[in-house]
Amino acid sequence: MLLQELNAFSLRITQAIELGDWQQLTSVLTERQSRLELLLSSSLSDEDQRTIRGVLESVQAMDRLFIDAVQSKKTELLKQFQSVAQGQKVIRAYGHYAEN
Repeated sequence: MLLQELNAFSLRITQAIELGDWQQLTSVLTERQSRLELLLSSSLSDEDQRTIRGVLESVQAMDRLFIDAVQSKKTELLKQFQSVAQGQKVIRAYGHYAEN
């Protein structure tokens, strides 16, 4: 059940990153954090604690992948912004040249 729930969070996180929906990403991460805190605050047997520890290590590994994906999106958006800015600069220069 817990793994399915965390997989569902991972899927939603991946989708938000792919879509560049940063508000949704924040919402999903907050929801996941609340769920993990609730889980960790409950009484667990030693065996459950070991299982949870393994799950949390998996979550951390996935988060590293998510961070890499967000960095990649950030780089892509920065390149797009720079391209648009360069295009606007060329248009302004052409407009200035055409006026003279």
